Amino acid sequence: MEHSTKFFWGLVLCVAVMIHQATALDILKGKNPLIGKETIIGKNLINKVCTLSPSRDLCVQVLSSDPLKSPNANLKDLAVISLRFAATNASDILTDAKMLIDDDNLDPDVQQGLADCKENILDAESQLEDTIAALMVDSEADAQRWLKAALAAIDTCDASIPGDDDILSVKSVIFRKLCNIAITVNKVLVNPTIL
Repeated sequence: MEHSTKFFWGLVLCVAVMIHQATALDILKGKNPLIGKETIIGKNLINKVCTLSPSRDLCVQVLSSDPLKSPNANLKDLAVISLRFAATNASDILTDAKMLIDDDNLDPDVQQGLADCKENILDAESQLEDTIAALMVDSEADAQRWLKAALAAIDTCDASIPGDDDILSVKSVIFRKLCNIAITVNKVLVNPTIL
């Protein structure tokens, strides 16, 4: 009896693995195995995802920005596109911070705040790259954590500079919106049924 029980569970395990492989193959072919419909890609997917974003127009602009990937993008492609866009924005903020640090007319406390901000932006940039790496290995939960860390880094940057009308503060608002777009895409990636 014990031998037949082991055989039965081995057979069940094999069937489960075969079903998983068939489902994965359907996904690669662009079919949603849960509902049997074609998977939405490209512009249609961008429009659906961006309806969930508070910055809908910016979301569509960002996710449509890659002329090679956007037209046929799946959710993972859209996540990477949004993260690369946010990383470019972080690089722009870093360039501005470096330029402002060199301004001899600034108060030393402001220069120190800018130097602190520069370090936080470097962290944010690195965390965005870590987010992309997490997505590449299908670790959406880690991706979400790295994105939140990037947002925390820009908050710390803002707190180190007095005022909210300087160029860095304005760009950090855009950075937050870009990260929130990436978070929206990642949430859909984790739970595609919310579309």
